[in-house]
Amino acid sequence: ESLESEGIRITRVTETVSMASASAKIPVLISVKGADLTRYPFYGKLELDPAGTRLGPESVAVSDDLLLRLGIQLGDTLRVGQKEFRVAARVVSEPDRMTTGFTLGPRVLFTREGLASTGIVTDISRVTERVLLKLPENRDLEALRAKLEATFGKRVSITDYTQTNPTLTRALNRATRFLSMVSLIALIVAGLGVGATMQSHLRQKMTNIAFMKCIGGRSEHILYIYLAQALWLGILGSVLGALLGAFAQAVFARLVANYFDVNVTLIWPVAAMLQGVVAGLVTTALFSLPPLLAIRKIRPASLLQKTFAGESATTRDWASLIAAALAIFGLWGIAIWVSGSPSYASVFAGSLIAGILILGLIGALLLRLMKRVSSMAVVRHSRSLRHGIGNLYRPGAHSVAILTSLAIGVMFVMSVYFIQHSLLEEIRIAAPPDAPNVFLINITDREKDGVSKILESDPAVVKRQPLSPAVSATLATVDGTPIDQLSRGVATRRFTNTVFVLTWSESLPEATEILEGKWWEGKPAEPLVSVNESAAENLGIRVGNILVWNAPAGKIRARVANLRRTDGTRTGVNSQFILSPGALDGFATAYFGAVRVSPGGVGALQKRVFDSYPTVTVVNASDILDVVQGVMDKTSQAISFVAGFAIAGGLIVLASSVAGTRSRRMREVAIFRTVGATKASLVRIFTVEFVTIGAVAGLIGSLLATVLSSILVARLLEADYHFRWFPAVVATGITAGLTALAGWLASYGVLRKKPLEILREVE
Repeated sequence: ESLESEGIRITRVTETVSMASASAKIPVLISVKGADLTRYPFYGKLELDPAGTRLGPESVAVSDDLLLRLGIQLGDTLRVGQKEFRVAARVVSEPDRMTTGFTLGPRVLFTREGLASTGIVTDISRVTERVLLKLPENRDLEALRAKLEATFGKRVSITDYTQTNPTLTRALNRATRFLSMVSLIALIVAGLGVGATMQSHLRQKMTNIAFMKCIGGRSEHILYIYLAQALWLGILGSVLGALLGAFAQAVFARLVANYFDVNVTLIWPVAAMLQGVVAGLVTTALFSLPPLLAIRKIRPASLLQKTFAGESATTRDWASLIAAALAIFGLWGIAIWVSGSPSYASVFAGSLIAGILILGLIGALLLRLMKRVSSMAVVRHSRSLRHGIGNLYRPGAHSVAILTSLAIGVMFVMSVYFIQHSLLEEIRIAAPPDAPNVFLINITDREKDGVSKILESDPAVVKRQPLSPAVSATLATVDGTPIDQLSRGVATRRFTNTVFVLTWSESLPEATEILEGKWWEGKPAEPLVSVNESAAENLGIRVGNILVWNAPAGKIRARVANLRRTDGTRTGVNSQFILSPGALDGFATAYFGAVRVSPGGVGALQKRVFDSYPTVTVVNASDILDVVQGVMDKTSQAISFVAGFAIAGGLIVLASSVAGTRSRRMREVAIFRTVGATKASLVRIFTVEFVTIGAVAGLIGSLLATVLSSILVARLLEADYHFRWFPAVVATGITAGLTALAGWLASYGVLRKKPLEILREVE
């Protein structure tokens, strides 16, 4: 009222979850939103289909997925809570949808009068209330924000139009930074390809360079010519990549939009495209320079020597080493530029450089090992194996660079896969066979006995526990210290904005271990509380401390009797605070339950509870797991898409290496065919070469992905790692197949020329 008297317009938006059903179908979990549609939205436009639909107390608008799940159409009847509503429209767009975050079910929009008539929102219901303010043009936003923060402190979340959803914004910023770094990996792999290609190109052009020097060309002029060639290719590749990226970002946005019901418009991110082009050009220049400096070592006299193009190795000197160091520092600068964080970029770039060195070392060791294997009698008796493995050591083969490039891409793609499936497997394995899989919330006192009877009599309920009482409250003080003055890190700050579910119990819950203190007996004279170890650790709570909560009906005070550890996967209930009997007397109490239901009986139980008590929400745990898996699938798709460019870069390095040794391969083919080799035997030799290098790269990438993902899952996510050998084998096989395909495409036509033509060209 005070704000409205100052000319500020105010409206409220209520959000919660409930059940909905139509035509005696099995009820589904829905996300409920109630708003005063005469005011909401203050900004933007609520788009409904049909356009111009006006909702009233008897009608609702729903999202497309609810129509599909219930098999209903516009005009049909939908039952939510104690009332039936006409489905009047389909929700196309909500201007404030991004402020809410992820939802657990299809969207249903009510008027405030319609929502009140359902009976699902009471004093004890778990709901989210948002108060929207529209300021006059001349009102100071920062002054009002400071006033609200002084009034409410940290008990509420205050955001303005520049922030949208701070939590979501931070998550998207972190995701953007991470994807930028993964993109940098693809860029580095491309840089390795540029260097390898330029080196192979110079091997073939040594005679030309020597001739240019014979007629007066200077080394720096020739270097500029070849650098210009590289930069023109860099420009074309970077521009093409920027155009593809502009469309790719629209695809990624649509993946996220599935969870937010927002319209996605394709825009041209000019600044990001220019950043990509510049990064591509700088990378091209940095990786082209080291091999180009070898031009200075090519002497005019080499034109008079009887050497075949491509057989002389380019030498390296201090200038090339300095150029290589410059490339490393340049990549570090690009990492800082694209991430916006020197510390993050430094750690990432350092880890990546170390990873490339490790991969290169492993690749060199494996190639050396394979060289020894090739001398074994079993291999020497097979011409295909002997010559195919021997081709890995030909001049200009760049086997180590190819192995490193392919292994980097495989490592990232497989790391994402292993982490995703380990977490989902952890969720499934952590839940024992008798763990609750159905949860009931928003049960009132008058519904408690009836719901309990349904659970007792339903044959599909395998295991049940007594319904637990619940009072919603926020923690105010710990031993007299306000919660917002505790400074124990981010986890503590999360507790300051949390509405806790306080419950009470006379006996020690099952699957619970007392870490410190002891459990009470009967009803103690003083209210006592048992604190979960996570809350105790983050808030610094000890046995004997006095805790005070703010509840709608007043303050709740209790002394800490013990600290405990509860296996929530077995009980389905893992409240941070459990009070002694009598501590919650006089407070409005809701009840919640956790039961184990046989898989085929969940739908029937949901319908039975809904028919008798429509305001009770029944949540099927498998629905939540589907949402989690959907989010992880979309995330892994985005990361794998970007990491796939690293694999593509490795294949291009292979193709460029094969193309760079094309003339040498043709001479070898001519010699082999002259001494009686058939086309089939030559095909087997080249196939062994390509498959071997691809299989080794896939094996290295999969093994490193196993190590990396196990560390991340165990250390950062504190979950058990579950290795799966079959995906690693499949990844190795796919990498070998792609490598063989790329190698044959790059060497197309090598076997078609007649030996005599090739030998005449050599002469």
